[in-house]
Amino acid sequence: MGLLEGKSVVITGAGRGIGAAYAKLAAEHGASVVVNAIDGDTANETTQAIVAAGGRAVAHVADVSQWDQAGELIERALVEFGRLDGLVNNAALFIMARPHEQDPEEFRRLIEVNVIGTAFCGIHALKHFVAQDSGSLVNISSGASWGSPAQGAYGASKGAVSSLTYSWARDVEGTGVRINAVAPNAMTRMAEIFEAFYGDSAPGQNVGKDPMLNAPAVVFLLSDRSVGINGQVVRIDGEEMTLMTHPAVQEPALYSPNWTPESVAEAFDETLTARQLPLGISRV
Repeated sequence: MGLLEGKSVVITGAGRGIGAAYAKLAAEHGASVVVNAIDGDTANETTQAIVAAGGRAVAHVADVSQWDQAGELIERALVEFGRLDGLVNNAALFIMARPHEQDPEEFRRLIEVNVIGTAFCGIHALKHFVAQDSGSLVNISSGASWGSPAQGAYGASKGAVSSLTYSWARDVEGTGVRINAVAPNAMTRMAEIFEAFYGDSAPGQNVGKDPMLNAPAVVFLLSDRSVGINGQVVRIDGEEMTLMTHPAVQEPALYSPNWTPESVAEAFDETLTARQLPLGISRV
């Protein structure tokens, strides 16, 4: 028996890439899946692949950044399968640009999909989860939120997703609901955009990383085996899996009864400059 036998889950942005991998493995483990994409052809393609493999799935086209459409997407699981047990907030846009070259409309649209879409679907799902005192919400974050060149818009959006995860997880503490996130890495269309941006100088950090490598962690978090796991960001990078640290206060703190610009400067000169944290993802 699969880990998700009898469960109903909604997976956004599941038409291709990592989202499709999540949907297919969830169905393989027994879940009934609502496959969301903004493009009907890709949503149908993933759905048909699941059904052909013996699984249960329906396609649902929706723009998750629109409140009513996000609500209809969540309701689709209840209509088709009679219940809602899980949501994977995977739908996202990805752009690369230096800040002084950023297109404002691209920036706005990315935030609408990545942040508002995640929030809208999550709010609609949490109304059901809290009422039934059960359910698992899995947000998709990214290591880009710790700082990646030319990914300010994307990184900011995924930082917001992590913050939503931490905050909402505290809201549901003590209930049967849990909220976590996964920060994946794979060779997808996003990776192709990354490599096209850098050209021959691209680091090649995603080469050979199958999207399916990220799916087992998502299936686990959707399953009852993850009861007790709440407010965590799971980092997947090929064969490596770990937990990302939460934002933290660096100790020891410095104290003054009356900070002034001069005393702040002295604090940096004497202590804080040497304690600066490295940019990007670090290891502790």
